[in-house]
Amino acid sequence: MGVLKKKAFRCVSLVWFLIPLGLAFFPSSTDAGHPFQVAFSSKPKHAVLYIIDGLSYKTWAHVRLPVLETLISQGVFVEKNYLPTSAHPTEGAYARLHTCSIPNPILMAGTVFITEETEYLPQVFFPEETTAFVANTEIYSSLNRFYHYSYQKFGPDTDGVAKASEFMRLARPSFMRVHLQEVGEESFQIMSLTENVPWRRNIWAEGSPYIEKLRDADKLLESFLQNLEDIGILEDTVILITSDHGEADSGYHPPQITDASITSMILWGAGVKKNVRIPYAEHIDVVPTICALMGKSPPKTCQGRIIVEALENYEGILPPRKMLIKDMLEQFKKYRQMAAEANHILENLAVSPASLFFRNLNNIQQEFYDIHKFARWSAFDSLEDLLAHNEKILKRMNHLLSDIRSLK
Repeated sequence: MGVLKKKAFRCVSLVWFLIPLGLAFFPSSTDAGHPFQVAFSSKPKHAVLYIIDGLSYKTWAHVRLPVLETLISQGVFVEKNYLPTSAHPTEGAYARLHTCSIPNPILMAGTVFITEETEYLPQVFFPEETTAFVANTEIYSSLNRFYHYSYQKFGPDTDGVAKASEFMRLARPSFMRVHLQEVGEESFQIMSLTENVPWRRNIWAEGSPYIEKLRDADKLLESFLQNLEDIGILEDTVILITSDHGEADSGYHPPQITDASITSMILWGAGVKKNVRIPYAEHIDVVPTICALMGKSPPKTCQGRIIVEALENYEGILPPRKMLIKDMLEQFKKYRQMAAEANHILENLAVSPASLFFRNLNNIQQEFYDIHKFARWSAFDSLEDLLAHNEKILKRMNHLLSDIRSLK
């Protein structure tokens, strides 16, 4: 029988207090009616960031995943976890730093400002405490720093989980990052299909390989948890399950589709509250939250907010919840819509590219910091400053668009 059936805060300024709770039993039950109990420690000794590539926040309305649903019922469920647009620059300043899509270093750094000076989560453990990195792909090689144990090899998710379990048996790492790739890969294939099948450009269609891979990932998670139980460290482990990006219903994560910038998050295990639902969090909150759970100071470049609502031992005033990344995505959407309309009108009216209208439009496009200018975001002191700047540019764009509409 599987283990599941056996038993403002800125991160740099948050003050929080721990109350010793000792061990407690937290009963629940699966849908099949099998009760289970786990005696979690009040403070974890091991933290696992478990990434299921391409996990959509809509998953729970479309497919039954009994293991993940059980963890949701016994832990903390963040319904929507927002991240910046999932672009993947292959040249320029960003590409010189990273081999993967933009949300991945953000997830590991706790900031949207990625530069050569950025610090990452494993650095707070390395070298005094053991760390491990597992990915059944080589795409994330640029993130593979400050780890004692590392596995990167193209292959099935089963290989990744087997290696993660092996690392846990061998080294008992304080922190481990596990990235399962197959769900996201199937989503990309669905978007790219040319044959006429029910799931062509619809990841939720009956028979969709995306759904099948989600079910496989769910089963593999139980296998991983069973391994933690077998080696006697489950009660001392906290696991945070999320994704590096969301998914479009049509497949993959196109930058212009907002759903691709929303995933979910589950926190379960030692130090985590039980049966809590949180409507909103951000990718940059993962690093400071893991640090808080593990009693570590976050990286000095981290800017996220600790998800204190999820912490069993937190006592204090609930910090305000700003929705900065959601606001950013809305700004990007407005900008795309207005720029597209302005260009459409001017081109249909055969306005000269040398006209004042086109020159003003070009100036605005140069000054708006969208995802294409990601490498330059760090010119701002904070995400709030970046959003304030973009809001001013949007107002200029709105005035210009009004003038352009008057030409019709």
